[in-house]
Amino acid sequence: MGVVTDRGVTDQGVTDQGVTKQGVTDQGVTDRGVTGQGPILEGLRVLDLSHQYSAALSASLLADLGASVIAVEHPTKTSIRTMLPRKGEQSMWWSVIQRGKRVVTLDINSERGREIAIQMAREADVICENFRPGTLERWHLGPADLTEAGVNAVMLRISGFGQTGPLRTRPGFGTIAEAISGFAHLNGEPDGPPTFPSSTLADGVAATFGAFGIMAALWGRANNGPPTGIEVVDMALFEGLFRIIPTQIAAYQQFGVAPLRPGNKLTSHGVLRNLFRSADGKWFVVSAVGPVAIRRILAAAECDAQMARIDEGVMTSDPTGVVEFLDECDALLHVWAAKWDWATLEKRLVEADAVHQQVFSADDIVADEQFQARGDLIEVPDDVLGPVLMQGVVPKFPSREHTVRRAGPARGADNDSVFAEFGLSAATITALRQDGVI
Repeated sequence: MGVVTDRGVTDQGVTDQGVTKQGVTDQGVTDRGVTGQGPILEGLRVLDLSHQYSAALSASLLADLGASVIAVEHPTKTSIRTMLPRKGEQSMWWSVIQRGKRVVTLDINSERGREIAIQMAREADVICENFRPGTLERWHLGPADLTEAGVNAVMLRISGFGQTGPLRTRPGFGTIAEAISGFAHLNGEPDGPPTFPSSTLADGVAATFGAFGIMAALWGRANNGPPTGIEVVDMALFEGLFRIIPTQIAAYQQFGVAPLRPGNKLTSHGVLRNLFRSADGKWFVVSAVGPVAIRRILAAAECDAQMARIDEGVMTSDPTGVVEFLDECDALLHVWAAKWDWATLEKRLVEADAVHQQVFSADDIVADEQFQARGDLIEVPDDVLGPVLMQGVVPKFPSREHTVRRAGPARGADNDSVFAEFGLSAATITALRQDGVI
């Protein structure tokens, strides 16, 4: 059986454009599941008060897995909608980050808006927010206020520097987190300036840790008696990225020297890794940890003398000797890569079972069979843009439904239906709209 695509069923499961619908694959891993079970987070109710990317992404990750997410945006001011690229008035950021959510407008800084927000929070299992610390407290929507109002929920709070500490009230975006975490200092060429990622790395890592924190809190509350009040998950933007950099602090404590930028080469970690360019101009990387994996790369490059040294135990010598050996291997690999076109290089690397990968851009990703086979490219309906190609659901649960039903909708698209669910009459909704509350 092939894959259900926009152009029908194909034998290989690949369309002319490399895009598949959210359907069934011949591997049995599907976006709709193989046993008819619903989404894994079906029934989880999330109130998303986020106005910036990171916490909104945490809520989006929950929505991808079936949570019912109501996103609240200001009636007139939404920073995510201003971000580029835009097609007409529609930001690609908004389409992707608010996918799968219902969206309402509500000024939660107004007295009536606050009352409605509390009413909505009483029905939520999870609340996500990313205002500067102290903001919700000024609006009487902080954890203590919500607890007093009878709200029992997990509250994810993502901010630049967290809810505590001397920098708690300072504003911060992902770039600031990449600077303070040590990440930028460790990236770039050794003789060049620190290098920052071109996309939302710190925000994305914090969002993922935030979603993990939410699920940990829900588990704890489910197994430690009836939950009462607000359980805060406090996430600083810089902390997720800081947590996943493995050795910078331990190495500093042990050796008294801050690690320096290694560039793309990691011989200082005992790893054979670097960026190389083939004779026909293709960029690719190889990466190997340990003598077995390193030997495979050397086999592909026919570095017989260096393979012999691997067999003699060079990787168990003193650290200086290991680094010198790997630097020697790195230099030989650059010469080897420059001799051959990418097709020849890849054939040899595959035959040697070496870890390698061509550096992909978006056009490579869209055409790639692995992304297609995994359901990592999906078309999601957008009321303004039509079908929008975006990332699939991660992680995957083969026996569960994974369906992103729509992209981020127009401002206030769900006002009438959502507010009606919370008991507001059509006349009240009209009056709130006229007053600028929604």
